[in-house]
Amino acid sequence: MSSRNDVRRILDDLGVYPRKKLGQNFLLNEGVAAKTAEVAASKSALEIGPGLGVLTVRLAFTCDSLTCVEVSERLAAYLRALPTLSATTVLEADFLELDPRELPGYPFDCLVGNLPYSISSPVLLRLLEQRLGSVKKAVFMLQREVAQRVRASGGGKSFGRLHLQIWPFFEAEKILDVGPDDFYPRPAVSSRVLLLKRRERALLDPSLLEDYRRVVKASFASRRKTILNNLARLVGKNSARVLLGKAGIEPGCRAEELSPECFLRLTEEVSG
Repeated sequence: MSSRNDVRRILDDLGVYPRKKLGQNFLLNEGVAAKTAEVAASKSALEIGPGLGVLTVRLAFTCDSLTCVEVSERLAAYLRALPTLSATTVLEADFLELDPRELPGYPFDCLVGNLPYSISSPVLLRLLEQRLGSVKKAVFMLQREVAQRVRASGGGKSFGRLHLQIWPFFEAEKILDVGPDDFYPRPAVSSRVLLLKRRERALLDPSLLEDYRRVVKASFASRRKTILNNLARLVGKNSARVLLGKAGIEPGCRAEELSPECFLRLTEEVSG
């Protein structure tokens, strides 16, 4: 494991002070980095938020081509100066604001990164964009709570919109858990590395994606209400009852009690 004191010294020298707002918790555990890089091995990878490069230097060996986007100007400059990353492209940019088609190495077949809580969901949902359709897998370190929501398959508080939006297109697999002591500064929560593998064939026709999102959003508008009452706000109570009947869904159920497949059937009925 990298020394906490060494990381603190490097950050002090760079004049970088970890900002909670940016989720700047720097990975120390080199074993975790090595395993993540092994899973992320690919022809062309894009790393989001490389920080001090503990993971990046390993990705440079497991990926034929590696591009990194780092929001901090000073951290980006530090990475560019590392001899082990001489063949790696490091850009100062905000991933959520850029067009991946304009980056060196595009099209990417892998996305990888240690994602702060504040941007986890937006980054995950970018995987559904057509311009990232070449991405076959994503390897993300997430707060454990978010990782549980991604993998939740039905029933319980973790099951909801995040899982349902990703599930038709990607399968999620747990790789390993990462504790607070594996970072500097030490976060208040634990993390988990997930592998998201794109399905060979999507479970949802892309032409139905917007209707599917509307159905899912409406269904979980109020978790304590029945799916009938939630859908009534979208299509009216009588229409909602008819649509649920056609989809074979009990109107008295709550959305979190249903299987993911129920939302596919419901979307098909709503779309006509």
